[in-house]
Amino acid sequence: MGEIVRRRDVLAMAAGGLGAALLAGTANRVRAADQSLTMYVFRGVQGILGPDGKGHDAIVPANFVVKVGVPVHLEIINYDEGAHTITCKDLGLNIQIKGGKEVGKTVEPVTTRASFTASKKGTFRWYCALACDAGGHGWAMEQGYAGIGKEGYMAGFIVVM
Repeated sequence: MGEIVRRRDVLAMAAGGLGAALLAGTANRVRAADQSLTMYVFRGVQGILGPDGKGHDAIVPANFVVKVGVPVHLEIINYDEGAHTITCKDLGLNIQIKGGKEVGKTVEPVTTRASFTASKKGTFRWYCALACDAGGHGWAMEQGYAGIGKEGYMAGFIVVM
């Protein structure tokens, strides 16, 4: 009968479709331009609810598409007081994200900039390698579909085309 489709498979397919559309638009260029992506780290208290109904730390977007061999420049704005990482051993990534600055009961965001160039095509899982999501009792760090961290919160996929 019907086949069960996992959330990560749908996300990977959607990212792949977006990537194909992006690549089709650049086919006539002699040299592809560097890619830029802004990402955000949100605290659990900012209302990104998990299936348990509680707020959890999350990096948004959790899934993104890049072109093989083209430098990617990340700007990561952290609204959480804790440090985080974007770790992907298959791509040699271990980006350290600085924690935001606590000011009273709020957090002043801090921006981390990093660059990488993917050398091979495929779909690669990243995760945060630092213990986090304390307010959510670590739920976002528990084992996800494919490893450490819950996809869509403190883990996701990089599609390299």
